[in-house]
Amino acid sequence: MQNSLSRAGAFIRSPRFPIFMIVFVDVLGLGITIPVLPLFAKNQLGAEAWHITALVSVFFAAQFFAGPVLGRWSDRFGRRPVLILSQAGTVSALLLTGFAPTIAILYVARVIDGLTGGNISVAQAYLSDITDEKNRARGLGIVQAAFGLGFVFGPAFGSLLASFFDPRVPFFVAAAVSLGTILLSIFFLPESLPAERRRADKAAARAAPRASGWKLLRVPSVAVLLAIGFFVNIAFLNFQSIFVLWAERLVFVGFDDAFIQRGVGGILTFVGICSIITQFWLVGPLVKRFGELKLVVWGNFGRLFGFGLLALSPTIFATLVSVPFMAIGGGVALPALIALLTFFSPPDARGEVIGIYQSVAAAGSIIGPLMAGFLFQSVHPNAPMVAAAILIGFAALLSFTLFRFKPAAQSASATPAP
Repeated sequence: MQNSLSRAGAFIRSPRFPIFMIVFVDVLGLGITIPVLPLFAKNQLGAEAWHITALVSVFFAAQFFAGPVLGRWSDRFGRRPVLILSQAGTVSALLLTGFAPTIAILYVARVIDGLTGGNISVAQAYLSDITDEKNRARGLGIVQAAFGLGFVFGPAFGSLLASFFDPRVPFFVAAAVSLGTILLSIFFLPESLPAERRRADKAAARAAPRASGWKLLRVPSVAVLLAIGFFVNIAFLNFQSIFVLWAERLVFVGFDDAFIQRGVGGILTFVGICSIITQFWLVGPLVKRFGELKLVVWGNFGRLFGFGLLALSPTIFATLVSVPFMAIGGGVALPALIALLTFFSPPDARGEVIGIYQSVAAAGSIIGPLMAGFLFQSVHPNAPMVAAAILIGFAALLSFTLFRFKPAAQSASATPAP
């Protein structure tokens, strides 16, 4: 017990705690809106299914162009100012969404949020700065743990606010909690990449020049990792962007909007609980036992089972059974994949390569919602889930090619986490 308290105290005193809280509060705001936005846009603003899924695509289209720029800025100017900028964009977008009188204003809000949406990728770059290679996947798991915890409270809280008050209220609450992350960054977050460290990384890169920027796509190992992220995000956004409407049509047939919002909120809360268990108790031991390469492979196969089960049986029971496979599979695969990207990249380009990953993932996230909207309306309400299972299966098979590569030693080691 004393050891656990000691570790908790050390964590709270370390720079990892502000990063954890920034991601947690950011995802809390996101989680509040997920069960609400589709039905709000449909019932309050008259949006059709393709309007709703296109809102997701517009966000990721903006993020596609902004991701590498934000990553490059974080390598050049430091992580802290970029985190503050991205959080300010999130607050603005949430307020605009809450006041939106038409669907067009929702699109403007999503563009603003996408252009400044660098919270997660810059947080991952921050953690890569303060961890060594041996502990990087576990350190990056902090982001996933915060993500899971945000999804424990966010969807349940958002669905309750919408069902008992007005569907606009959750967006204002999300803006308020997101404002708190800005204050946390300003007053409690130290810079992980000081000016002298940036100069040292650049000097190391000149001494041992390697590909940087978009030229990293020519590195086979990096290209494979980015391709996996691309297909996984098409699959996941195929699922996520249509999930509420899919559940309304196939899982919660005959129930009113308030019940559907609570049901979806409960399912997403279950996802968050599974993610927390994965990050706090599974990622560290699994990385130590199997390594990052195997976690990417088997994590994707876990997600394949979950998506396949939803596609074959769109019921409440199947949904609850599939959640642990999707949450645990994604929870071990994503931090391992990001860690591998930093291993294969030069030390002065970690922020940029994570930004490139965000852009490539965003490209998949643009395609996924558009595909989901078309399949839902024109083919069958369950067609998006079938497509998601096929795509995640392709990503799982592609991940086997990673065994051809071995991460090279970095030319400059990171500062170990406190």
